[in-house]
Amino acid sequence: MKTWLLGLVLLTCACASSLPPRFVIEHDLDGYAYRRYQKSFDIEIPVADNSATGHTAAYLLREGDDVAVYTAFVTVYARAASLAAEVRGGLARMPGYTLTPGELAGQNVWMLASNDPERFCVWPSGRYLVKLGAPKSAPFPDAIAKAYASLYPSDLDEYGYAREGSASYGEAKSAAKRPNPPCPPACARARRAKSLAFGRAAIPA
Repeated sequence: MKTWLLGLVLLTCACASSLPPRFVIEHDLDGYAYRRYQKSFDIEIPVADNSATGHTAAYLLREGDDVAVYTAFVTVYARAASLAAEVRGGLARMPGYTLTPGELAGQNVWMLASNDPERFCVWPSGRYLVKLGAPKSAPFPDAIAKAYASLYPSDLDEYGYAREGSASYGEAKSAAKRPNPPCPPACARARRAKSLAFGRAAIPA
């Protein structure tokens, strides 16, 4: 048991030490020129009793006289537990935005769309929340998406919920005060099948 615990501690330290010193990538990424870093304490999705700091990197793509700006914003929370549910609820309540599950760079993410000229994808990874921004008329760059996905693997399943057993899994503290978003029919069926596979009672739809 002691050997297993020591291995877990060493693995956790190794993963933490492999992240960039300021949590974002501060160099060019395959033609996307890194331009600036900014630290922020003004958190877009604050979570009660879970302090956080934000770290932003901007990247530019020049095509002739046109310059497109792409952003990466990594929010570092104090604790991972229940973070996915808390953030999902916060994003779903943002006025003027539509939240849908999607996939990017092989990772399950939330797509965040609005009438703004920029669109975003967001995903939790342990106590980290990654948000990538791109012009609405352009795709999310593979170079940026894959780089951040390799540093911060998503905790989400294909339905946009935290996978059971992932670091950010758990019920939001505010869930008792408001109903949870409904699980889509396909999600409910998948959860029932998983429940039966493990010999537990089926979850009602």
